Amino acid sequence: MSEFVKTKKEFNKKPFNGNKDIKEGSEFILDIKRLGINGEGIGFYNRLAVFVDGAIPGEGHNVSITKLEGKMAYAKSIEIKTKSEYRKEPLCPYYLSCGGCNVMHIDYNEMLKYKREILIEALNRYTTINPKSFEIKQTIPCDYPLGYRNKAQLNIKKSLGHSQVSMIKANSNILVPIDKCLVQKDLINTINEKVLKCIDEFNIDPFIRKTGLGILRYLVVRVTKDDKALVCFVCKKKDRVIKELANKVLEIKEVISVYENINPQDKSIDVFGTETNHLAGDEYIIETLGKIKYRIYPTTFFQLNSYQAEKLYDTILKQAKLSFKERVLDAYSGVGTIGLYLAHNAKEVIGIEYNKDSIRAANENAKLNKITNARFIQGDASELLPKMVRENEVFDCLVADPPRTGLGDKFITSILESGVKRFIYVSCNPATLAKDLEKLKEAYQINSITPIDMFPQTAHVESVTLLVKR
Repeated sequence: MSEFVKTKKEFNKKPFNGNKDIKEGSEFILDIKRLGINGEGIGFYNRLAVFVDGAIPGEGHNVSITKLEGKMAYAKSIEIKTKSEYRKEPLCPYYLSCGGCNVMHIDYNEMLKYKREILIEALNRYTTINPKSFEIKQTIPCDYPLGYRNKAQLNIKKSLGHSQVSMIKANSNILVPIDKCLVQKDLINTINEKVLKCIDEFNIDPFIRKTGLGILRYLVVRVTKDDKALVCFVCKKKDRVIKELANKVLEIKEVISVYENINPQDKSIDVFGTETNHLAGDEYIIETLGKIKYRIYPTTFFQLNSYQAEKLYDTILKQAKLSFKERVLDAYSGVGTIGLYLAHNAKEVIGIEYNKDSIRAANENAKLNKITNARFIQGDASELLPKMVRENEVFDCLVADPPRTGLGDKFITSILESGVKRFIYVSCNPATLAKDLEKLKEAYQINSITPIDMFPQTAHVESVTLLVKR
């Protein structure tokens, strides 16, 4: 049994004494046993779980406690006493100040193993399911561990009279100006640089949250595998200068579409507001995954890693085992990415999505690909599925790709009532996946879980779970 798997059982063997001798500022040597869900190293002092950013399993660190929280504590590493053979120097010059990536200091192939172990630990912690009772496959690697992100939405900051894109420092509101991001496609970095020069040429001020002054909140750039780009300016208010800026930006070779989005709320933490206006060029860009083409607009959801998305959808298609006669329900269908990918092998696909813009795009994508056996309905999946069950609609296969919060109790109840034979659960959060599987286990048997590395250089774990009706 691996150290990673047995940690929880050992953790509960002896009574917790409260660690009254530990307080903020306490220093001691800590052996790192495993990796946490956010990429931090975790060690144990008696029964106190101690989280240390930047630490790797197998290392020994001299740590200082920064925060105590029940049976957990947070610490910073003062010195690495024993260094892991898998530790490497991060390539990014902003790595320590930017919160975008958090495991660039770990060898990529080793990190793939840790991502699988993070899934196992979530099952151990949140379920009574034995992870050895089914297959947990090896993490599917990404062919492009750098330069994979097809979308950037970055703050704008002015420094010494020049506009710069900025990341937000982890656990803060501090903007960290960057020249380029290594996990973004190179084209995005190039377009950012050119657009920033246009912004300065038109003397457009960035929005400053503290004062409420300025116009430009975010610069959003989306690109395709064939190097076509869409640019969207997220602004506090409408201004004619943004239209002039859009026409100038359209002169950049790869940019074929320019939008503005209006987000007037000073304290809003959301990137986009509710009003989106097309300013110049085409109305959308088109990305191709496998044989399917997808229209992409500024605010519609699309997988951030196009290369890895194909592997994800191929995994789903393989597990669905479609033979051209099944009815498939695609819950949380977005712009129809999964549903349309499956349609050629199914009798019928019905997608459910709450976002109206995504539904419009999904139906447009069906027409674009001349797919006539797929349709998409606007609404809440947790409300529409029960309605379908009541109306005796029968589905042979259900695919769900919910947000990080998971399926929700209403939707799970509906799944149990539907009696669907094959359920494919696409998850982006091991913790909520585990909690949902615990609720589904009486009616469904877990056949396999396949972790997929959608976001290299981060601790993010995507996975595909195949469940079969008992």
